[in-house]
Amino acid sequence: MGCECSLDKLKNEVDRVIGHHELSQKINNNDILLKSIIQIQSVYRSYIFRKRTFSSQAQNNGDDNNNNNDNNNQEFIFYNSNAKFKTSIPKLITEYEFDILKLKYPPLKDNIKTLFLPNIEYTNDNSEYLGEWDPSSGKRHGRGIQKFSNGAIYEGYFQDDQASLKGKLTHPNNDTYEGGWKNGKADGYGVYSHNDGAKYEGFWKNDKQDGRGVEIWPDNTRYEGGFTEGKKNGNGVFYWGDGSFYQGEFLENFIEGKGVYTWRDKRVYDGTWKKNEMDGEGVFKWPDGRRYEGNYKKDKKEGFGIYYWPNGVIYKGEWKNGKQNGIGEIYNNENKIWKKALWEKGKLIKWIDNDNNNDINIDEQKNLGIKE
Repeated sequence: MGCECSLDKLKNEVDRVIGHHELSQKINNNDILLKSIIQIQSVYRSYIFRKRTFSSQAQNNGDDNNNNNDNNNQEFIFYNSNAKFKTSIPKLITEYEFDILKLKYPPLKDNIKTLFLPNIEYTNDNSEYLGEWDPSSGKRHGRGIQKFSNGAIYEGYFQDDQASLKGKLTHPNNDTYEGGWKNGKADGYGVYSHNDGAKYEGFWKNDKQDGRGVEIWPDNTRYEGGFTEGKKNGNGVFYWGDGSFYQGEFLENFIEGKGVYTWRDKRVYDGTWKKNEMDGEGVFKWPDGRRYEGNYKKDKKEGFGIYYWPNGVIYKGEWKNGKQNGIGEIYNNENKIWKKALWEKGKLIKWIDNDNNNDINIDEQKNLGIKE
């Protein structure tokens, strides 16, 4: 009874000093007042530890500053020097939750003796922390749980007042990240799970995917490969849900460089790419035996190229916008000779420099048509 009264009296005194209007106006410019507040808070902390009464004094006074913003791009700032004890401790975080946390995360072996503190309020964002502290520095250190006012929750290790080593962050929309942390940001190996079933498993650096990793989407689309600063980069394999897949180089989330793309119907392109389009030299093969070897520009045959038909006929020459255009030669497999001709938009216009300069054989022209 006497203990409860003394605690209430001390709480009231802390509220009076911290909440005094004139003092709050001067606090930033007066070192003496600032030191006084620090001393009062220190006394209050020591009192709670000695008596172990913080849980019995807990009261749920609600939170009138709920933030319903479901913005998953919010930056969760773990370091905050504006921390103070709540004079009326809410039950946002319970000791039971912390006991479960201790089973999952063993104590740090860094020779720093830590103390367990009750819920701490962070005045600029209304977040709360329960867990271990380093009494020599007054910073969070060891195992702890932090709940943000918008509903996000972090549980895991802290070092130097920031999320570190290993932990789990649950976003307001139930997306989760669990894995390595460094200086309050995802770092090392970790798994990010979206609430729609998409998932990334792999390495992180400075809160971004960086290194080898695997992305999986609900429709069975899948990427396995390299990342740099959150973007697909380097060598990788991308599988689409319809059975198509690409293996090769990526640059800033684009298919770019050398690579092989295989369509569901077994068409295959092996060559160079630029921003997800065939661009440069490559070889395109069809399942019926046709083959093209040559240049591409923005997914179309462009420049010089050779086209092979299954019946032995060959065209070699100029292309434009995916069709024969300009001077080209035709190889007839039956008489084993090459014939030069002028083409325009995929149509044979006339023969050039041939002894047999006959009119165009319409059936022959049809057989030389290009179909993708």
